[in-house]
Amino acid sequence: MGWFDMHLWEFRIGQRRFGLPMDEDWGTEPRVEATKVRLREVLTPRRTVITYVYDFGDDWAHKLILTNIRQGEPGVGYPRYVAGEGNAPPEDCGGIPGFYQMLEVAADPSHPDHAEITEWLDDYNPKEFDELQIKISLGRIAKRRNAAKARFAKPAT
Repeated sequence: MGWFDMHLWEFRIGQRRFGLPMDEDWGTEPRVEATKVRLREVLTPRRTVITYVYDFGDDWAHKLILTNIRQGEPGVGYPRYVAGEGNAPPEDCGGIPGFYQMLEVAADPSHPDHAEITEWLDDYNPKEFDELQIKISLGRIAKRRNAAKARFAKPAT
């Protein structure tokens, strides 16, 4: 998404929640530390619905529906980029309503907050899509994953 991971987040699968280590100061419901769970442990073969929530204030909720989960193709690094379009909303823009309000204000030079919002958005373009950055990021994850897979595959000496 291009966000900076500055906010609380969690994944929800059914009634289970996965995220950062618990911090009772936030008053959040109990959740499993995400770093202690492998994706293959929580996916079901036919269909898994995962809700990802980022920034509990702005409440960016993403619903992922995984179907037809199967073994990957030999020789192909995973995860891999398939397709995408459009720029993610900027960090701390007020969730969906705030994001669309900002776009309206930025598009209306007569709006009293136009100058302030335009400066805040800097050079943000909602139609821009950095495909190369996504490919690089996913490639790094795939490289680490494949290196770990290779280490486990080698017999201990």
